[in-house]
Amino acid sequence: MGHPKHPTPAQARFYETISLNLRYYRNCLEMTQVQVADRVDCSPKYISILETSCFDNPPSLPILFYLAEALEVEPYKLLKPLA
Repeated sequence: MGHPKHPTPAQARFYETISLNLRYYRNCLEMTQVQVADRVDCSPKYISILETSCFDNPPSLPILFYLAEALEVEPYKLLKPLA
């Protein structure tokens, strides 16, 4: 069974939460997208795509873990809406 090409509305909300949290925690550390990309070993363009929530392919769990480590937060904080 294949996965749908576009996220469901519920999934889209999670993508938006991930995007907002990535930007928030990056800004808290006063890091650029380039600096995060260097820590995660990906391209700055990928970080930019993730932060806009306009991505068709969500980040894998390993990438989420690398992002959390780079941003010095527990992984669940990238999935939980900010208060």
